[in-house]
Amino acid sequence: MPLNSDRRLYQPSELPGVLQLSQEQIDWLVNTGQLSPIFIAGEQRFDSRDINQLIAAYKAVQSRRSH
Repeated sequence: MPLNSDRRLYQPSELPGVLQLSQEQIDWLVNTGQLSPIFIAGEQRFDSRDINQLIAAYKAVQSRRSH
């Protein structure tokens, strides 16, 4: 099964730049289960599809609040 070329795995150190959030805010997202890491060979990574779903969920909430 071929991998989707739009998919990317991010290292934890990349997330603050990708999401434009502080490390504390990233930790909160992980600790509250809103963003889940995966482990490959013992290394923590974050799937870009999960990040995109998180952004979409926050956009949907924001859209509901503004109407």
